Amino acid sequence: FAAATAATDRLLADWDAIAARGGDAVRTELGTNGVKSPLFQIDKAVKVLVQSELVEDPVAFSEAAEEYLLGLGRADSMAYSANFAGGSGKPTPPSVYIAKSKAEVELIKRYEKEMQAALAK
Repeated sequence: FAAATAATDRLLADWDAIAARGGDAVRTELGTNGVKSPLFQIDKAVKVLVQSELVEDPVAFSEAAEEYLLGLGRADSMAYSANFAGGSGKPTPPSVYIAKSKAEVELIKRYEKEMQAALAK
């Protein structure tokens, strides 16, 4: 979990450089495109963690974890959509989807803090 938190910190700190490479670069950092990110299969790690002795408040941790994983999915979805933005008519530029993805990652940070607070001291 600490490595995942550090990964989202890095992602936000380097957002402009990562996002400039496109939606797939953001997705790689989110662990949904490739296996190198600490966020890869974070859902499985969270499920194990919630049942461990490391969690002092399982209800608070579970609630925050659910929102965290949903936010991660939304961030991935927006980054994925950036890959296909454009086309005929009045297309939405990829930058709009990249910005929405960043907003979700910023929200994820809030849930990471709530999850951290629910861990045993």
